[in-house]
Amino acid sequence: MPPLGYKRLILALPPGASSVDLRVAAEFARLLQLEMVAIMLDDFGLADPGRLPFTREFRGPLSGWQPIDAERIRRDLETAAQNLQRSIEAATRDLETNARFEVVRGSLGETLRAMADGGDILVLAEPSNPAERASAQFNWLTEAVLGSQTAVLLVPARIARTGGPVVAIAAAADDPSIHAAADIAIACTDELVIIDADHIEHGSAVRDLGGDERLRVTRMAAARGNFPDPALLSHAFRHLQERLVVMTRGSFDDSVASTIASARHVPVLLIAPPPPEAQGETGPDEHIRR
Repeated sequence: MPPLGYKRLILALPPGASSVDLRVAAEFARLLQLEMVAIMLDDFGLADPGRLPFTREFRGPLSGWQPIDAERIRRDLETAAQNLQRSIEAATRDLETNARFEVVRGSLGETLRAMADGGDILVLAEPSNPAERASAQFNWLTEAVLGSQTAVLLVPARIARTGGPVVAIAAAADDPSIHAAADIAIACTDELVIIDADHIEHGSAVRDLGGDERLRVTRMAAARGNFPDPALLSHAFRHLQERLVVMTRGSFDDSVASTIASARHVPVLLIAPPPPEAQGETGPDEHIRR
């Protein structure tokens, strides 16, 4: 059984998304024994502009506004798909990662809702180009991914380090992020840091992690108000050299996770909380792999 019980890592890519760090996604898929599925949406939620005779594109000061060449756009999309497929093959070549690539059409949100379920992790990789980060396409991607109900992996444009402890930010007693982070720490390192927001007291299952011989557990506290502020966040994390941060969706606003990823330059995994009817069916001790 893979750590955490997830099955697929889904990476949605706009055409020409050369700045997306496929290597980070591939390594994360290898770490958690996931299949990596990369999808390219060839219209990214837009109507086919070639079907609209009044639509124009600006081709520079010399050519000015011209009718859109639908055939040229189609060729560009095919080239982008080929380039992305080669990039994925290069990223996974020396990793034991099962990966596949698909080109799909239609609304980004509808596509992700149809593809993703509770066994998937959606990847939101921040482009390195500031213009791409400010683009409408990346805004649509962000809204679609964070609007889903699945787990999400936020990958910043620059990764500061690939080693160090796994950090769980606990916003509630026996927060699910703690158990998820423990599973990941066992898979890749022996260090787990639990940051208790507002000095939360946990149950025996979390306290017993300190007795797991496969883990070195450190606990620290930080005020909840520190996390949305990059300066306070840096102060709270000043002694850490973490490789990954794990949080539970809904415990903070999603913008807090984005702030952490950008400020710390490490991926942030947002896990979906268990449904209310599932809570209590499987105790925390059973979730931690022995």
